[in-house]
Amino acid sequence: MKSNKSRNPPANPKSLSARVERIIKRFGFDGVHVSSDKTGQVTLSGILDEVNDRALVVAIARTTPSVTVVRCEITFSKPN
Repeated sequence: MKSNKSRNPPANPKSLSARVERIIKRFGFDGVHVSSDKTGQVTLSGILDEVNDRALVVAIARTTPSVTVVRCEITFSKPN
């Protein structure tokens, strides 16, 4: 049985976080910051307006090649 893990090699943490952040910013989420480690774990932080925005940002990060785990530390500017 095949693993669901990406077969892409681990990326340089700086280039991986820069790539994920660039893609997220293309969608207009300028308040999100990305950090990563050498294992491909990405941490998202910052402030967004809506819960749905967080779901989209997490989905974008998860589908980026070389990302293995996504941690979300995003907070909201508006109460839900």
